[in-house]
Amino acid sequence: MEQRSTTRAVKLPPERFLSLMAKVGKGECVLIDVRSHEEYRAERMEGAVNIPVDSIIGSVGGMDRGTPLLVYCRTGNRSVRAAEQLARMGFNDISVLEGGIEALKAYLGRSAGASGPPVR
Repeated sequence: MEQRSTTRAVKLPPERFLSLMAKVGKGECVLIDVRSHEEYRAERMEGAVNIPVDSIIGSVGGMDRGTPLLVYCRTGNRSVRAAEQLARMGFNDISVLEGGIEALKAYLGRSAGASGPPVR
């Protein structure tokens, strides 16, 4: 179930988030991993760019505010903080992976037929 927060961001469960991942490969949206550089190096979603939550303001200044953004972290907390910052900067199409990469891994583990970007 999609939940719209007060930040213009939508929290999406893993299956819905995965359905939007095809847009990343087509260049229709940007996948942002807001975890630390160390966490990103250890494990990430294919196609993601790493912009730690504490660096978000200084790192997306030149990006088109209409660009759809898919944002994730480990458990969902940092991605919500990042979405709030992005919304204050004028981004208006932000989707957050509810439960973070941990929820995605659990979903992929439970769904034998699930397809999506590899977590590596």
